[in-house]
Amino acid sequence: MKDNAIAIQNLKNDIAVLRQQVWPPQHLAHVEDLPIYYANADEVARYYSQWQGLIERAQELCEPFMADEDEVIDAIHLPSHLNLPLFYFHVDRIRINKTRAKESKIFRGVASLIEKCGQFSEREIFAMQDWLATDSTAALVAHREFIDLRTYVFQHKQTDYTRTRFYVNGIVLSVEPDFELVDARDKPRKQRNDSYTDPIADNATWKIFAKNR
Repeated sequence: MKDNAIAIQNLKNDIAVLRQQVWPPQHLAHVEDLPIYYANADEVARYYSQWQGLIERAQELCEPFMADEDEVIDAIHLPSHLNLPLFYFHVDRIRINKTRAKESKIFRGVASLIEKCGQFSEREIFAMQDWLATDSTAALVAHREFIDLRTYVFQHKQTDYTRTRFYVNGIVLSVEPDFELVDARDKPRKQRNDSYTDPIADNATWKIFAKNR
């Protein structure tokens, strides 16, 4: 286990060095203001070759690579904490969406909630404490709204897609000749109805709701 942790840390260090040298890619087209880069198969293959050794190390350390030798690789998607770019191949179309979303955390103590979510009024703190004291199943749910950017990647002329967050690591697409890029950032998708209503606390960033298990 210790040897694996050292190997992963060494891999992260090597990835950081390569990112400084070749990221963002200078010779690929990109989407304005976003770390999305794309080009034809030959250009992306040349760029991918610089990352291939690190990606193969990551695959050995993080997950068994099950593809047969002759199988076409459609996507390379490894744990985000490694900070490797995401590579997708044979891409016909991508759609970029803004979605109204929320971060959600569950707490069973007010002190830990304040540590993570910030200060609340004295009245709200007492309300949270009173709720947690009602019974052993009582909990507090904290919600923070944000705008989530995602891409929907369509490959091999299929109607199925891969939905991915790309903003931290960046994404590189090897595209087909009829590649289509649909940028729908100006039309944020509606958030699904929230099952929680009437927060017992609200500090303008986090809304706190009473919950029973």
